[in-house]
Amino acid sequence: MNALNRRALLLQGSALSAALALPTRAWSQPPDAPWPAITRITVPFSAGGAVDIMARKLGEALGPRLKTAVVVDNKVGATGLIAIQAVARAPADGANLLYLTSGQVTMQALTQRVDLLAQFKPVTKISAGPNLLLVPGSSPYKTQAELIAVIKAHPGKLNYGSGGVASPPHLAFELLSERVPGGLPATHVPFKSLPEAVTGLLSADIDFAFALPALALPHLSSGKLRALSTTGTARLAFLPDVPTVAEAGVKGYSFDAWGGLVVPAKTPDAVVARLHEALVGAVRSPEMTAMITKLGGVLEASASPAAFAEQLRVAIQTETALVKRLGLKAE
Repeated sequence: MNALNRRALLLQGSALSAALALPTRAWSQPPDAPWPAITRITVPFSAGGAVDIMARKLGEALGPRLKTAVVVDNKVGATGLIAIQAVARAPADGANLLYLTSGQVTMQALTQRVDLLAQFKPVTKISAGPNLLLVPGSSPYKTQAELIAVIKAHPGKLNYGSGGVASPPHLAFELLSERVPGGLPATHVPFKSLPEAVTGLLSADIDFAFALPALALPHLSSGKLRALSTTGTARLAFLPDVPTVAEAGVKGYSFDAWGGLVVPAKTPDAVVARLHEALVGAVRSPEMTAMITKLGGVLEASASPAAFAEQLRVAIQTETALVKRLGLKAE
C-alpha cells in the first residue's frame, strides 16, 4: 500500500470516528421530516383486554397525525418483563413505544429486575383508572366511615379480596391502611384474578374489595354491589354521588391504576417532543375520550414528557417504599 492510499484510509477513519462521536441529537430528524413508515406499540398484555383495546384505538388516532401505520404487538409474560426488554433494545427512532402501566412499576418495586427511568424516556400518561371501594349490595355498611369503624373495632373479623399479592387492589388497601391512624386490621384474601375477587364479593364470600369501575358498573346498576368511595383525586363523572376516599374522611389518599407511553432511553429529545404532541392530540380525540370513559377511566394526558417522567419517578419511589415496608415479595 503506497503512502497516498494510507493517507486516504487514515482520513476516512478519522471522519468516521468524528461522526460517531457526535451527540445523538445531531442525528435526530427535523420536525417536518417523514416519520418511519411503521410505528409499533408493544403491549405487555393479551389481545382483547382493556389495555390492548386502548392501544388499538390510540393507534387509529395516532397514525394519521404522524402519517404512519401503527401496529400493536402483544408481548405477554413475566409481568411485563418480556415487553420491557424488547422495547428497551429496539431502535430509538420514536417508532418503538411501550404501553407502560402501573403494574410494571409494581414489578420493579417487587423484583428490581428493571430500571424504568434508566431504560426509557417517558412520553405521556394516557389515562388513570381509579378503583372503587365496594361491598355486596346486602352489606350493612353504607359508607366508608362505617366500614372503617367496624374494621377497627373488630380486628381480623372482616376480609377483603384482591387479584393477588401486590396487585393494584391489594396495594390500594394497604395504602389506605397506612393513611388511617392505627391501621386497618382486615384479612387479605388473594384471588387468582380481580374478576374472581368481584365474584367473591357478589356471593358475599368476602366483605369488601377494591376493583376497577368497568368490573363493577353492571353490578352497581343492578344493586348487587354498592360503591362506598373511589380512589381517585376527583369523583367519577359517571358516578357523581360516590365520594373520593379523601372526601369520605381519609385525607391525602389517592390511588390509580394508570397507563402511558415510553420509548427507548436513547430516543432524541426532539423526537420525544414531536411524539408527545401527536400522542396528546390522539388521546384527546373524541374517539379516545369516549373509549377511556367507557372503560371506566379518566383522561390524563401529561403536560410534557418531563411531567410524566416526574410522575413516574414519584410512583416508583412510593411503591418501592410501600413494598419494602410491607415486606412483600414477588410470587
